[in-house]
Amino acid sequence: MAVLFWIVPPVVLSTLADTPRFQEPVCRVDTKEKQIALTFDVEWTDVQTDELLNILKKYQATATFFVVGHWAETHDESVLRITMAGCELGTHSMTHVRMDQLSHGKQKEELQASSRTLEQITGKQPRLFRAPYGAYSPELLSTVREEGMVSIQWEIDSLDWKNISPERICDHIVQQVRPGAIVRFQSSALNTPTALEKVLEVLCEQGYTFVTVTELMDKG
Repeated sequence: MAVLFWIVPPVVLSTLADTPRFQEPVCRVDTKEKQIALTFDVEWTDVQTDELLNILKKYQATATFFVVGHWAETHDESVLRITMAGCELGTHSMTHVRMDQLSHGKQKEELQASSRTLEQITGKQPRLFRAPYGAYSPELLSTVREEGMVSIQWEIDSLDWKNISPERICDHIVQQVRPGAIVRFQSSALNTPTALEKVLEVLCEQGYTFVTVTELMDKG
């Protein structure tokens, strides 16, 4: 499953409009407000999308879904449901390949194809990108900027892809969370829905609210 290959420090952003001057993937945003961004990498199945959206709605939370283009092509109705729920779409490449190992031209092809796919479904081009496997390189970051997009990483990996218990996932996140954090889930991991509800319940009690990555960056 997903592994972080290129470790990068957290980056502070001000607004999305300022993105060309940022050099690293965004892991968190410097804000004093108790807000965090929940994110989901979407590349395999579609069996839990509606369940995740229903849980988010229950807690008045929004999130950002990083979607693989090939998945979007065959699950266009789910893509639309994500946007109709008030959540944000980002691209997770077209084919879920290790983009840091591709040539500059192939990197552009992946980004452009996935962006085109999402635009054809939603009418909007994605502005956010997350590299498959969290694997970035300086060259890939440069290509993403050339395409007018922002590279997004995470500060807290839920570790749901390890199929650990929902309680362990929740504890792992709650112990690390702080204002401005970006949290990563896998949409198809076995215990993600149950863990998500536990996390939302605990953090709501602590006064946190949950926004999209773009909304979080606008708070920085």
